[in-house]
Amino acid sequence: MSSPPRSSPLAPKRQRGRDRVTAIFEAATALFAEKSYEAATMTEIAARSNTAIGSLYRFFPTKEVLAAALLERYGERLLAALDALIDRDPPLSPADAANGLLGIIQRLRTERSVVLSLIDRGIVWQSGEEPLRAALIARMSRLLSRLGGTPGPHDERAVMLLHLVKAIFALPQDGSSPQSAQDGEAGTVLRLYLESAVGTEPHR
Repeated sequence: MSSPPRSSPLAPKRQRGRDRVTAIFEAATALFAEKSYEAATMTEIAARSNTAIGSLYRFFPTKEVLAAALLERYGERLLAALDALIDRDPPLSPADAANGLLGIIQRLRTERSVVLSLIDRGIVWQSGEEPLRAALIARMSRLLSRLGGTPGPHDERAVMLLHLVKAIFALPQDGSSPQSAQDGEAGTVLRLYLESAVGTEPHR
């Protein structure tokens, strides 16, 4: 009697396997961004990542399992990037923090766009969306504390900062305005909000 198909990815144990999974994730993200989740095939993902189709299915038995794993990976990468920013030494200034947040947005913008499209198509977080939201608010609270503010665990400033970051993530990338100018304005908005939130003297 055959075993039922797996509904979760296979975690690689060796570095070679982890590198292969990373290549698969990057190929899937690029193809989902270019063609959509529905149009991209596992065969194309295998070819783009230089992975044998059998190896791809060994790690990810279905495209839906791969898509769900992409959601989890995005959350992990976002939290890790925020932790690296918050723990930077020496302590950050509001301008440093604004530039750091903008850098995270720039690096993960395409990945986030793919994640949102997957959610729209019914792909669900294995661990649920609410734990990620709570973790993000906690990171924003830690960032404000590191800048000299005194936010509590449910401080509205942390929630507002998260919404501001999400709004900048969602800015259109259609070429209607120069990217450098748009990013410059976004960085200024972030810096001004951080200065206000922690009560520092605004930079002129």
